[in-house]
Amino acid sequence: MIRSDAATRRLVAWLLAFVGAWTALSVWLYPTPPIDNVEQLVWREALAWGYYKHPPLPTWLLAAASPAWPATPLLTYALSAGSMVLTLLLFHATVRRLLGRGDALLAVLGALCLTYATDRLPIYNHNVVMLPLIAGTLSLLWRVTERPRVRTWAAIGVLLGLGMLAKYQMALVALCMLAWWVRIGGWRSPAHRRGLALAVFLATLVFAPHLLWLAHADWAPLSYASDSSLGAHLPLADRPAHVLLWVADWMGNRLAPAWVLVFSVAGMLGCSRARAVHPPGSAPGRLKRDFLLLAGFGPMAIMASLCLAGGIFLQMKWSTAFALWTLPAVLVLLPRRWRLGDAAPPPATWWLWVALQAALFFYTLRMSEVSARGPMDTGGWKQRDFAVLARTITGETDRVDLINGPYGMAGMLARHLPGRPRVLIDGQLARSPWLSAIDLEKGRIISVWPTCHPPAEASALAPGWAWWPHPAPPPLDPRYRAAEDRLRRAAQHSGGTAVVACP
Repeated sequence: MIRSDAATRRLVAWLLAFVGAWTALSVWLYPTPPIDNVEQLVWREALAWGYYKHPPLPTWLLAAASPAWPATPLLTYALSAGSMVLTLLLFHATVRRLLGRGDALLAVLGALCLTYATDRLPIYNHNVVMLPLIAGTLSLLWRVTERPRVRTWAAIGVLLGLGMLAKYQMALVALCMLAWWVRIGGWRSPAHRRGLALAVFLATLVFAPHLLWLAHADWAPLSYASDSSLGAHLPLADRPAHVLLWVADWMGNRLAPAWVLVFSVAGMLGCSRARAVHPPGSAPGRLKRDFLLLAGFGPMAIMASLCLAGGIFLQMKWSTAFALWTLPAVLVLLPRRWRLGDAAPPPATWWLWVALQAALFFYTLRMSEVSARGPMDTGGWKQRDFAVLARTITGETDRVDLINGPYGMAGMLARHLPGRPRVLIDGQLARSPWLSAIDLEKGRIISVWPTCHPPAEASALAPGWAWWPHPAPPPLDPRYRAAEDRLRRAAQHSGGTAVVACP
């Protein structure tokens, strides 16, 4: 799927330098890792076929890498960076076969202007792990289109199964695969018929243990999703406006820096080729065009349809794993003389790309300064100094074995307390498979929780947070029950990043 030539080796070196620079910037700016990284570090305490919020693959990868490197935030940064490099290499190789070397390089340059390749690069979560699996699936899907082979279909099935173990959104890619099988008339080819059946079988086989776990766990991740987005049930009249806003965010907000680059280069090419300075690139065939349109807009169309028909609430971040492929989908729609094809980008492309990176760099610096002013406010999570917060606990107790609380707050406190106490997420053993009832009986437990009205015997941890040396937070005060219950629910859902606004 990825060529082993001098150009590819240069691309690998360049991508490694790029992700290394942005990761180093994040380590320098922020004392605390992203909340998703903390979640994975907490879950790594026990390997399971699933966790109460998500499938298990990201946690498995973190655990597998731990013997080679300590399970620290730096390891999660390395895994995220590696995932992005692999994704972009597969992306480049696929677009190169479909549109040519120049357009593939331009698409990669555009992708490197997106937030999850720059200031959000260190985030390690299920979207990040799904990215290379999507890229690998699409690469193989085009390969099997050019040369039908059952073994290629088998590899597609394995990647789809692994993708479902990363995040259930991989089902959108599976639906796009089925649509493509119909588009190429797969029923007419014995290799495609047998291959599709084998792909479905292998994907199901890979996913089956997690499916059994889901049934045993009372479908906990699906219940979590239902409580947030899938169960929102937007009113029928509100759905079109919500879809339009979501699509506008995908196309106009998430991809904005990339569009500046892509359309600037298109304008340069259009002007120069109007003067016959450069010949236009060859037009891609209809099959290539349809493939890129399906990859770039298929998941968007499916999710929009689910909202219009079922009323699910579309989260803006759901574009993360798919927005990358919107770039070549738009490129293939441009007039021939606006595309690079196999030609090298104009020299001004690189200067414009550097200018965009500089703008993103200074924007990141500015946002870090703003968040540092209010680490307990919205967007301030990564500026919280948990070493200082942990000292407020060690100054009052000599030993902590377990911390009960939201996974983010409890997880980061545990990393800074002596002996690295384990985390009891939200006081629930079902959410903490690394613990047993015996651990709760024998260990010394403290609890942390958000509150605007702490009891007299509790100790202040941070503005809006308290702790005490007991296995659970205090019962809700009847005078403030509704408000305090909302604070606790918000903290459980966000891991502790939610703002605690006290009157």
